Amino acid sequence: MNPIGIYYAFLATSDTVDWCDCLERAALAKADILEVSAPKLHMIPSAERKHIVDYASELNLELTMACALRQDADVSSADTVIHRAGVDLLKRDIDLAAEMNVGVIGGIITGVSKCFPDGIEYEREQVLENSVRGLKAVAEHAGACGVVLGLEVANRFETPLVNTAQEALRVVDAIDHPSIGVHLDTFHMNIEEANSAKAIRLAGNKLVHFHACENNRALPGQGQIPWNEIFTALNEINYSGRIVIESLSGPYGTVASRLNIWRRLSENADEELAQSIAMLRRGMEAS
Repeated sequence: MNPIGIYYAFLATSDTVDWCDCLERAALAKADILEVSAPKLHMIPSAERKHIVDYASELNLELTMACALRQDADVSSADTVIHRAGVDLLKRDIDLAAEMNVGVIGGIITGVSKCFPDGIEYEREQVLENSVRGLKAVAEHAGACGVVLGLEVANRFETPLVNTAQEALRVVDAIDHPSIGVHLDTFHMNIEEANSAKAIRLAGNKLVHFHACENNRALPGQGQIPWNEIFTALNEINYSGRIVIESLSGPYGTVASRLNIWRRLSENADEELAQSIAMLRRGMEAS
């Protein structure tokens, strides 16, 4: 049975995250996983991180982790200093994951989200060569730490580099390391793929992490994603990994501008989350 989880930001109410509250509410919704944020967890003391790990264990919750590159730390950069900083940042994220017993990290790891340099449409191949070079070193580090990296496929409004499962496979195959694979997300696939189920089948055994979200970032079951087709495709490739809901309940703090959430998407977040988790479980079991 696939572990089902929720991204912390659905449960947060401000940029200052109450991690214990998020864990408790995830457990009450019968989630198996809380997906946390590497950038946010780097900002708190190690003792507080240990408390999060211990409390998650007490609640029988697994932790997964989302990561992100920055303008000054970007593996796709031709600038040696910025490129090296990007490699180092991802290695620190991996170290953080190992510290917190996190088995998988997912995110846009080929470049900086929402960064569109002039002329990038003509230079994608060269830029991705930079990314591959850096991610080879990152994957080696991940393997040594027992962490798996998910290269997230994101839509054209968030990255110019990897927008489809096929493009992700080209990068993953070029890196050629067992600690890095494809990370698909139904929100992004709904925008970029001609057929989401076909994209899942194409990823096949390279799929290492999966985000479930509606076309408008609402909870699964509240939009127009063809879930039966998604469930069938996941089961056909024998995907036994984690399925994490990356939906947002409404705008707060920097979430509004960072993820373009301008209105309430859930009126009763906790009740609706529990219903969505149950729907995903039933769908995977029935397909």
